[in-house]
Amino acid sequence: MTDTISKIGCVSVRLGQANFDLLEALTIPERQRAERLAGLKIHLQVEELLYVATCNRVEFLVLIPGDSTDMADIRNRLLDFFFNADCSRIADFEPESFRLFAGREAVRHIFDVASSLDSIVIGESQILGQLKAAQQSCQDNALTGPVIERLLAASYKAAKKVRTETDLGKNSVSMASLVEIRLDEILAEKPEAVIAIVGSGPMTPKIADIIRRNHKNRILFVNRTVSKIEEFAARFEGEAVSLDSFLAGVPGAEIIISSTSSPAPIFDATTLAKINPGKIYAFDMAVPRDFSDHLSDSENLEIWNLEKLNILAQKNRRERFRVIDQAFRILEEQIRFYLQKEITQMITPLFDSALDESMALAQEGLSNLFKSKLAHLSETDRELLAHWSKKVLSHACYLPARQLARHIAENDSEGEGYLDLLLKGAQ
Repeated sequence: MTDTISKIGCVSVRLGQANFDLLEALTIPERQRAERLAGLKIHLQVEELLYVATCNRVEFLVLIPGDSTDMADIRNRLLDFFFNADCSRIADFEPESFRLFAGREAVRHIFDVASSLDSIVIGESQILGQLKAAQQSCQDNALTGPVIERLLAASYKAAKKVRTETDLGKNSVSMASLVEIRLDEILAEKPEAVIAIVGSGPMTPKIADIIRRNHKNRILFVNRTVSKIEEFAARFEGEAVSLDSFLAGVPGAEIIISSTSSPAPIFDATTLAKINPGKIYAFDMAVPRDFSDHLSDSENLEIWNLEKLNILAQKNRRERFRVIDQAFRILEEQIRFYLQKEITQMITPLFDSALDESMALAQEGLSNLFKSKLAHLSETDRELLAHWSKKVLSHACYLPARQLARHIAENDSEGEGYLDLLLKGAQ
């Protein structure tokens, strides 16, 4: 028997607490992900690993073997793996850029993430789908295991409860809707602007849908492989354009919204001048960046990246404080349910021997009674009596386990002490 809860850990990097360069460096391109994560799991020396990478966060959820959950050590191994002990290319690199969680705090963090309470945009609707996609990918590559799987299942259930029982799911906000805020302002000034959406990922249809709801502008769907965007062009009444043609300036655009998986920047000052010699409004939604980091706001360029969009997101966070309080109360209840279930599973073997001894004693007693005072009972009645004796004994033996698990789950520091004593005493 082991205390699996105390061995759960998480290293979290999120915009607002870390710079974009660090987030970018920790984002593994999808085509390399399976191979590199297999190597990372070995390098970290962990039993289970979940890797989540979105446009504004990276999460490393792990199950650590042994008696010590030293998350600082896990963070340092991550640094060695990603940077080979050379962090010179990260402009602002501090220990505070990494949030470290262990045990119950790691459990709470994952519940917060799944419910979008830890998001830059509180209540955003994308994170749950991103978590599930990450879980599936890690499952397919044998990175996760039963402990992380149970934790994620419980967090998804809690997230659903938060969205259905609070106003957090109403008028949900996402990074795409933050783009909409500035985009509407631009189109009010330039109603005929041509809009280019670059990339074929999940962000492309979301942005296109936002535009088409209120605007009739010409939309160019741009991608290296044109066949991947033809369906979008048909659905949203746009045009499919190859990336090579677009970079050559045929056709041009005033607004560029880009979210690709390119490992290197696509746009620089030279390509932008070909696309439009006048002013360009750019939205860089990609990790790594699609626009060169040498570009900045100027007379001919207004560029919005994820860090600038974070400023808009803070207004959302302030407006939702009241709803957040209600959501946290729901999460606390759901976390207790999860902990109680996990702890019950841990300590139940302690009560198995008591059940075995009680059942043996009951069977011996019933056998003697069936030969003497209860000899008149039919075989059916004897089976019924034996069945209910077993049921009552099982309930009586495991009731203390459930009550003890509830107490441990509800009392953080005191509960951890009880659990540690129980599990060590059983070894």
